[in-house]
Amino acid sequence: MPAESLLRRRRLECGFTQAELAARAGVSRQLVAAVEAGRNVPAVDAALALAQALSTTVEQLYAARPAGVVAALGGRLRNGIALRVGRVGEQMVAAELADHGVAGASWAKPDAVLEAGELRLFPGASPAGVVVAGCDPALGVAEALLDGLGPRSMLALSTTTTSALRALERESVHAAVVHAVPDELPKSAIAVVRWHLARWRVGLAVPAALRRQSFEAVLHADVPIAQRDPGATSQRAFERARIAVGVAPAAGSPRATGHLDAARIAAMVGGAAVTTEAAAHAFGLGFLALETHAVEVWVAERWREHPGIDALGELLATRAFIERVAQFGGYDLAGSGDRVTPSLN
Repeated sequence: MPAESLLRRRRLECGFTQAELAARAGVSRQLVAAVEAGRNVPAVDAALALAQALSTTVEQLYAARPAGVVAALGGRLRNGIALRVGRVGEQMVAAELADHGVAGASWAKPDAVLEAGELRLFPGASPAGVVVAGCDPALGVAEALLDGLGPRSMLALSTTTTSALRALERESVHAAVVHAVPDELPKSAIAVVRWHLARWRVGLAVPAALRRQSFEAVLHADVPIAQRDPGATSQRAFERARIAVGVAPAAGSPRATGHLDAARIAAMVGGAAVTTEAAAHAFGLGFLALETHAVEVWVAERWREHPGIDALGELLATRAFIERVAQFGGYDLAGSGDRVTPSLN
């Protein structure tokens, strides 16, 4: 697609008129119209100003547009379903809104929808500059703090450690959040740079009536236990503990999409859930700890100089991030943002 068409499409994606874009970029409306029509090639300073006004980069604005969009977490994107969207290199990536977009008492902000296989960005939507996958709810805090920063903005996608690593290896995300017992963190098939994020405990969120019961007693109690995907690290911890006490797996357990979803299900049905201590606290549940996990951010080596990765790395060590996450409880944030050596895994 010609550069002038890309400029027009990006302007319309952001919901600007030619005059509004010109005012934001400090150029004339005539220049914007001429560039869009192919009658003018902007000078370097004007090109930079236009890209900044559109929350993108010169390279993305004037490069060939990538072919279509891919599912960041694998599988297929469905027509008519609201999506979150980001860019990984020259490729647009997207994922469906978790829990149909319900986040607490509000709707999550969708960026686009797929119509007959074609991605349509909503007015004012700006694909995030860096895409991070993982199951830590603290990613939502980081996304909010980096919102509106163009190439330094972030899209957080909720998924298991296993799924996040697969997406990282497919190059459909820039970074993955992984967690496990410190000496048992998984291996990456690609070179990564690692940052420490936190330590937390995984286990069972339990209702008030079972707060003082043992793990085995909870398994024998007549309550549903919301569980995670088999690839989830917290689910593996639960299975190890279940096998150790010799209790058979329960049939028909509800399946949760994430830590917060698991705790929410437990609170709604008066049952238990495989989740983290922080998620249990968020819904007023008791907690039986099974394992203490190290939580790390793994960035593909090729993206270590990306401006969005720089922004995320700096944010993890700030009081703005740490105090907000600490407010939820269940997080040991000592050393958040520190590089973990060796940097290659």
